[in-house]
Order: sequence, then structure tokens, then C-alpha cells
Amino acid sequence: MAELRRLLIAPDRLKPGENTVELEPKEQHYLRRVLRLRPGDGCAVVDGVGHLWTAQLIDGQRLSLARGVDHPCVEEPAPTPRLGLAVVGVRRGMDEVMRMACELGIDCIQPLTSQWRTPQAEDRPDRWQTILDEAVEQCERLWMPVLLPTVEVKAWWGALPDSRGCAFAATRQRAIPHLTEWLAGLDHHSKPDPPQQVWVTIGPEAGWSDLEQKEALRLGCGAVQMGSSILRSSTAAVSAATLLTTWRDARSS
Repeated sequence: MAELRRLLIAPDRLKPGENTVELEPKEQHYLRRVLRLRPGDGCAVVDGVGHLWTAQLIDGQRLSLARGVDHPCVEEPAPTPRLGLAVVGVRRGMDEVMRMACELGIDCIQPLTSQWRTPQAEDRPDRWQTILDEAVEQCERLWMPVLLPTVEVKAWWGALPDSRGCAFAATRQRAIPHLTEWLAGLDHHSKPDPPQQVWVTIGPEAGWSDLEQKEALRLGCGAVQMGSSILRSSTAAVSAATLLTTWRDARSS
């Protein structure tokens, strides 16, 4: 199955008891014009919630699932804990943040606004969702990341159900732990009831305001550093995603 190119189909289009899927025009174009599949050729179908089927193109407009919707070839539980990346919008680079966060294994992406957010920062949820859809197909993950609506950072911090699992990246503060140290401490100090979701919050290029940092600390979020260099927001987001998924992989190995 690994060699079959994948097509993401929303789970509400995969009806129990059926073994065929009607393709939308953009999917027909992708399979016929991009992947160059012909009737009888195979591909894989994923639903973004842990299931995979092998399928065969019937006539350019339909796919036949080898074992039917009720019997996927692969069923994978959602990874735990869930990993979240919250990022204040930047003028350029959010498209790449979305793509790489998906490829690296982030489960939830929260775009944010803040006091010093770049005025020309992008907020294009439809485009970002398309990028995530394509990245899921390309990187062969079975669980689609959740893209949340853009909100203001202080309101979002205040609404977190468990602030123990949330850190915010700060700069020029040598006394605070590195993200890897904070994650290790999270394992140690939260037993036997660890957070079910772990978040890292990345600020704007101009940094957090003093009031925002004080509010995050007051609500129980942890301040972390990302190393000795001052990183662009998009670079910091990718670095945080890498460290988060590496930490989770190590816990499960």
C-alpha cells in the first residue's frame, strides 16, 4: 500500500455499506491529469480520521474500495497526547508553517492575533485548509490536523481547559527553560494526570508585549526559549513542531 498515491476524502462522503465513491471534479482532475491514472489503476483513500482503503479508479468519475467502506485496510488510533501549535499571523510564511506543521505531525493549529501582530499578516483559512489537505496526502499521515479560526491570543489563553500543557516562546530571557526541558518537566510534574493536549504558542516578529507575557504566566502557561538565536516566527513555529513531535515519539517508543 505504501507505493499507492493517496486521495483524501471527507469521512461524511464515505457511506457505511457502500463500496464506491463519487469523485468531485477537482478529484477527477487530480487523479486523471496529475497522477495520470487510468480506469483500473489503483490508489489509496484516506479519510483524515485514522482510516485507509485501497481503491481502484472505475471510469474517471468513481472509485471502487477494495473491501468497502465498512472494512478499511488500516485503522489507526489518534496519537496522544494531542500536539497543538498556536502562531500569531505573519506577513509571509504562514503557508509554509501550515504545510510543515502537518508534515511533522502537529494535530491542531491555532492562528492568533496579538498586540504587536504584523498589520499585513495573512489570514486565509480556505487556502490553509487546502494546503493541509494536500500535505496529508503527500506525507501519508492518517489523521488530518484541525485548523481553528483565528482568535486573539489573550482570549485563547484564557479559554484553555488545562494551561499546564501550554508554553509560549519568549526571547532574551536566559533564565527560562528550553522547550525540551519544559517538555521533560511536563512529564515529571504532571503525573499521574498529564495534560491531554500540549501547546506551544509562537508570537509575532515584534515579540510579545509585557502585558501579554504577564497574562500568560498568570493563567499558568510556561515561558520557554528556543535557543540562543532570535528566530523568525515561521522558523520558531517549525522548530517547535519538530521538538513537540520528537518528544511525543520518544515517549511512545
